[in-house]
Amino acid sequence: MKLTCIGSLVLLAAAAQSVHGWWDNGHMLVSEIATQSLAPSDVTTLNALLSKYDRDFPNTGTVTTASIWGDLIKCSSVVSTYCPSVTTPALNMLDEWHYVNLPVNVNGTDYKNLTSSDGTKLIKEAQGGQALDFLTKTFTTFGKTQSAHAANWALRMLLHVFGDIANPMHNVAGMTSLFPDGDFGGNKFLFKKPCAGSNLHAIWDSVGAKYGSVNWSPTFVPGSADYAALQANATALLSKYGNVPDKLDFGSVKDVDYPKFVTAMNSEPLVKIQRTFLESYDVARQVAYKNIDLNCTLDDKQKCINPCPSSDYVNALIASAEASITVQGKRLSVILTQIAKQIR
Repeated sequence: MKLTCIGSLVLLAAAAQSVHGWWDNGHMLVSEIATQSLAPSDVTTLNALLSKYDRDFPNTGTVTTASIWGDLIKCSSVVSTYCPSVTTPALNMLDEWHYVNLPVNVNGTDYKNLTSSDGTKLIKEAQGGQALDFLTKTFTTFGKTQSAHAANWALRMLLHVFGDIANPMHNVAGMTSLFPDGDFGGNKFLFKKPCAGSNLHAIWDSVGAKYGSVNWSPTFVPGSADYAALQANATALLSKYGNVPDKLDFGSVKDVDYPKFVTAMNSEPLVKIQRTFLESYDVARQVAYKNIDLNCTLDDKQKCINPCPSSDYVNALIASAEASITVQGKRLSVILTQIAKQIR
């Protein structure tokens, strides 16, 4: 594809909704890790495209900052607690693109005798969400589109959604007798105050509250203290987890031609995108719903209030989330290498 025309601190509310993935910092960590892993020429190509939206969405014109755009476009109030925007784009019809609710039994047993190894069978049991469908179709888009606008829009959503799916709370619906239709990505399991997060979803969004003070804003620009902190944090994660083997081996398709890349992402036998969801599903089973007291009874307001997660749980969460963010950032760099070639 050769395009014809390349040319207030946000603190997410503790009561974040399920369609908000990693808070701004987590999304930007994934994309900054990708940026640091990309060839400089590819970063230049991608940023040149993304910068075309600078007028309506200032300071979202780089791979790193554009990753928050998928939430920013949902802003419907300039006083919103999680995404203030003077343009109030209010595009909420895309909410289901941010997740897939794969059913998981909170008690640790297999849902309908299915595990991640059952692949497509488990995917077919999803309780809603269109993230998998969005990503597979987006790869096809980049093989066809001649529109800079379409490519810019698709790239921004890809940056966001691919980050979302590294968060296990964007890939599961926790099933219990109390919540037979699922826990809304952990949002129904509330925690007593003060905890590291207001609910199970929020505590994962915030990476156990470790990075809560470094988030996007219209002044989050290179050279600012927060931007420097983000870059340093991404570099530190690459140093700590950068050599962890990628079990899905995205690197093996970095240099293949684009049709082969799309086949590897979307089709049997590799189905790398589907397997990314299933990998995150296993994190939910092995970490998110393990070693935590979620045995609530509904109070008089029909709310499920639980004790704060233990420090051991929060530490395990942070270690798991940081490793996932790093691996996902490196995988994203492979995807962006392929997309940069399509844009040029």
